[in-house]
Parts: sequence; structure tokens; C-alpha cells
Amino acid sequence: MRTKMTLASLTLCALPLLAGAKGDGCAANSRSPAPDVTGWWDVTYDDSLQVEITVGGSVYTAETGAQGGSVTITHQGRPLTFDLDCARAEILCPSEAWPSSVLAEQRDVGFEHRMIVTLPVQSCSGTLTRPAAGTCGAGTNNPDCDDVCNGEIVTRNEERFGVIGENGQTFRLYLGAGIATNGINCALIGWSVADAELESVGAASSGDWEAIEMNAGIVTVGYSGGCLWAGDPDMDGDLEALVLGATVKFTTGFTADRR
Repeated sequence: MRTKMTLASLTLCALPLLAGAKGDGCAANSRSPAPDVTGWWDVTYDDSLQVEITVGGSVYTAETGAQGGSVTITHQGRPLTFDLDCARAEILCPSEAWPSSVLAEQRDVGFEHRMIVTLPVQSCSGTLTRPAAGTCGAGTNNPDCDDVCNGEIVTRNEERFGVIGENGQTFRLYLGAGIATNGINCALIGWSVADAELESVGAASSGDWEAIEMNAGIVTVGYSGGCLWAGDPDMDGDLEALVLGATVKFTTGFTADRR
């Protein structure tokens, strides 16, 4: 458990370089005080979902409603339509990966910056195998060389590890599941995260430091490979090769109030 916690803290700390997010995930091993976040939080989302699609080094942006929808881009003169409906079982959109009600816990009194939240996450119901040589590592969509799922990706509730920033004003929660896509199934990219600023009352010195609101929150989830739900308008069978190295990133904002 300690090894997993250390690896998670290193990943969380490095994520700003990967995703451009603003949370501070570097305080997992800090023994300084942190505001109390334990309890239920009610989350309110923006009414839109920002979509960024990268194909062959070209970046395309679009906006949908909060529940996703169909997005069509034209890449090198060819239309590609992506079915990004959040109702699809294989898609965890931001408002599902970080649900409308979440329970946060701080279980270790010696490490108050560590936060545990139970969330719907993806797991592999098939065989996990090591990624092929040259398909993972720095500069790829699987930088940590996570095992690849050769089977169905399913969703179930699991505990995820988050970190409250050293100054107690932000938090970062890692949403990735520790598995990678095989180019067919759809697994969250490892840099999928939830970040927010914390508004608190009280003070560490008086022992009543308590977070009451999450503001300026951002949830970012990403998928990659040939699992991108793209139709083949020409029916020529070449679409799989075209989107194999593509990524789709969903971003939405949120606020939260503590009950």
C-alpha cells in the first residue's frame, strides 16, 4: 500500500506538466496541517463540455452539452464523426468520473493532505499484459507503461487517491485506472484528473481549519487509440489506422459545496 501511495503521489505531482492543470499534487507525504475536507460534497457542473481531438498532430476543438454528443471534424479533407455521448457505457465523461455527490475522507492523521474518494472507475475484466516494446514511456499516451487490457473495460466503484496542496488552497485527484487501452477498448488516459481551489474557514493554529467550498474546479478526462467511437463515412476500413494515434480530451468546470 505504501508503494502504491508513493507512486500515486509522484504521478499526481508530475501531472501539471502533462495536462496543464492547476492543482498541487506534490504534498502527499507532507506532515503539515491541512483543512478538514471529510464529508459529503455536492458538485455542480458547467452546462457545457469542451472537447479537444488530436489526430495526426492536428488539434481540433468543439463544444457540446454537458452530456456530450456527436462531434464532426474534417481532417485532411476527410470528415470524421465522433460519437461522444456520455450515456454510452464505455465512456466516463467528467461528470461521471467525478460524480455529482462525492464522499471525501482523510484516514491518516499523520498525513492530513491525503484524501480518499470513492468514484466510478474503469477496470479490466480480461487479461492484463505488458505493453509492447516502444508503445509506452515518455512521449506516449501510456507514460508509466501501465499494463494493457486485452478484454472488456468495465466500470465499478473504487477508491481513488487525492492530494490537498501544501498551502491547503487546492486539491488534485487522480482519475486514471492504472490500465491502458489496447487500441480497441477505451481506458482513461493516466493524466485524467480533477482539480479545484478550496475555500476554508478557521485556521490550522486553532484546530478548526475546515474546507467548505470547492471553486474554479476543472475535470479533465482523456481517451486514446482506435477506441474513439469514430464512424467510417467512406466505408473503406482505413479509419482504424487513421485514429490509432489520436486522443480525445473532455474538460468541464465545476464547483462544490460541503453538506
